[in-house]
Amino acid sequence: MNIKTWSVISILMIIVFATNICAKSELEQKLERVVEDFRVSINEHSDEEKFSNLFLHETITWVAIYTGKTRKARLEENPSFRYSPSNYKTFYSKMRDGYEEKFYNLDMNIRKEFATVSFDYTFSIDSKLNNWGTEYWSLVLVEGEWKITSVTFSVNLQRFEKSPF
Repeated sequence: MNIKTWSVISILMIIVFATNICAKSELEQKLERVVEDFRVSINEHSDEEKFSNLFLHETITWVAIYTGKTRKARLEENPSFRYSPSNYKTFYSKMRDGYEEKFYNLDMNIRKEFATVSFDYTFSIDSKLNNWGTEYWSLVLVEGEWKITSVTFSVNLQRFEKSPF
């Protein structure tokens, strides 16, 4: 091959590479928007429809796993206790003014049409830390929009164990 052919191939490879970077960047931005919309919806508690639209459907997995000293206390109260299932509608309906969730150590992983989001969180009521833990989401890309398919999180009550963040 001559230099002209190599130049054309190199330019085409750069264009393909740059296009993939831009596409991933757009998907990352959309994923960050989902995280922010979730956070704002909880903290402002002002747009149930917007919150509901973040999810693939009404029956996604939504489960809390109690860990650490909180788990020990729960098991002492009820030895058969394993986890606490719920759903996003029930969760949203319990939100009130003065409730605030903060996210720390956000990690997003996109693999084509699939993504995971994980972060540490604290949940406060009237500026007093109530519980904290780690949260994991699974998401799928549907018609160009990320939809949450599951939410799994640990719960540690502040009264049993102080938050590390």
